[in-house]
Amino acid sequence: MSVKKRVIGLVVVLAMAVVMTTLGSTGVFAESGDVTQPMETVKSLEVELNDNYFNPNAITISNGTTTTLILKNKGKKEHTFTVEKLGIDAEVQPGKEKTITVEPKQPGTYELICRYHFQGGMVGKVIVK
Repeated sequence: MSVKKRVIGLVVVLAMAVVMTTLGSTGVFAESGDVTQPMETVKSLEVELNDNYFNPNAITISNGTTTTLILKNKGKKEHTFTVEKLGIDAEVQPGKEKTITVEPKQPGTYELICRYHFQGGMVGKVIVK
């Protein structure tokens, strides 16, 4: 085989390698672009209701965003998760859980209470940012 044919063959192989690498990189880029597309999701938070306290006792949620709150009563008494100014009033029986969905429309800090035990200190706050 002549030197000229070897050089041409080598150039063809290198050119194909460059094309394949470039196409492969483009394919990976396209896939990663699909993965990083913003997706609308519902934020979810767990809140423990126990005898005379909330855990956490300060909950921060985003304004205008749907948030699911999973209220778990770990106490021996019935409790409420009540935020009057946001129109939230959920009763949760002992040992049970309740899921509620909220979508606040106004930023601020709102008082959270258990209607049955707020005088015993079962209070907290919901912060809407």
